Amino acid sequence: MRKAAVVLTAALVLSLAAPSVFAAQVDVTGQVETRFEYKKDSGGEYHMNGKTGIKLSPSIGAGDKVRLGIQLQTQPNNFDDDGNPTRDFEDAHGSMSNSLTRVWLETKGAFWNGGPEVTTTIGDKTLNWNGWVAHMGTRRGIAVEGLDLGVANADVFYVWQTGSEDGRPIGVRVSSGILEGFDLNAMVVRRADKLDAAIGAATELNGVKLDGTVALDSARRYAFRVNAAMNPADNVSLKAGFRQMQADFEPMYPERDSDTGHIVPFNPDSDASGFNIGVETVQHGITLAADYDQPTNKAVLSAAKTFDVYGHAVQGKYTATLKAGEDVKHEVRASATTDVIPYLQGLGVNGKVVAQGSNIEYEVGTTYEAPNGINLGAKYNSVSGAVVSGGLKVSF
Repeated sequence: MRKAAVVLTAALVLSLAAPSVFAAQVDVTGQVETRFEYKKDSGGEYHMNGKTGIKLSPSIGAGDKVRLGIQLQTQPNNFDDDGNPTRDFEDAHGSMSNSLTRVWLETKGAFWNGGPEVTTTIGDKTLNWNGWVAHMGTRRGIAVEGLDLGVANADVFYVWQTGSEDGRPIGVRVSSGILEGFDLNAMVVRRADKLDAAIGAATELNGVKLDGTVALDSARRYAFRVNAAMNPADNVSLKAGFRQMQADFEPMYPERDSDTGHIVPFNPDSDASGFNIGVETVQHGITLAADYDQPTNKAVLSAAKTFDVYGHAVQGKYTATLKAGEDVKHEVRASATTDVIPYLQGLGVNGKVVAQGSNIEYEVGTTYEAPNGINLGAKYNSVSGAVVSGGLKVSF
């Protein structure tokens, strides 16, 4: 914390004291939240608990023609994957990292007189350029973006190897509209003797929107996905998709679902080949939808409508989830916001009922944001009991 404070303080002092020599812009982004809950614990007793999360990421930008970026962050950040604070309220605060998490130099301009303007970054850069083969995360290397090739635009990166990698990855991303009515894109990543590629295209033919991607790993195993969408009539939309993955398809840098491990652009819940279809229509103010996915053998039917009840807009929705080998899951939700109580303007009320087989669960709740910014809430769930909560949150 002391080292981080010294760095930030020095940057601020220099930027204020000698702007003609060193103009540093200090930006701090992050989230701070504290939440209190009065609820039942695993032993059936009610207790007041407090959770806090602090996630700060100060960055310093300096320079004009060539920009220097420096970023630090809190260790740890005290938030789970769903964004909920996790540190007990009474525990000690975390500290700023004693080392820089990201440092980079960036410049915008041409490499030669009269050449195209490009953005060049040297240092740490996030390179999630393609979900099929180039979801790299933050890597250290060189990236050049915005190359105008006349018939296409291109971006390239060259990064240093990490961990057990057997070489330095290099990647090229290309997008083109050279064929009228078609948007074309391609991504190639090479590391040592391995090469992965993904090629995509999108167009619209006779009112049908089509898009597709095919990807190849270094062993020339393939995966592809195609999608179609159309509006055959007013207030009616249809969609369909087909996907197929060859056995053992294994690109080096795909985007994977954090829970299932499956490749996200193919399907976050399955690596099996199959199809999906869906239809949605709005009739008499009711939105009706049906979706079916073959790899997961899952169908979802829903109906949603906003009702006017004594001057209040009540949003209601019914959803039925059907999956092979399981009981049908029925869920009814309703929510509304009311100003009927003068001292509680914007009071939200909500409720739901979920039934699956012989299991029935219901929940009712209310939410309110006070004029001073404090969020208050209360709910009762038939399984977990009552919860009363309150807290403050700021994101910046």
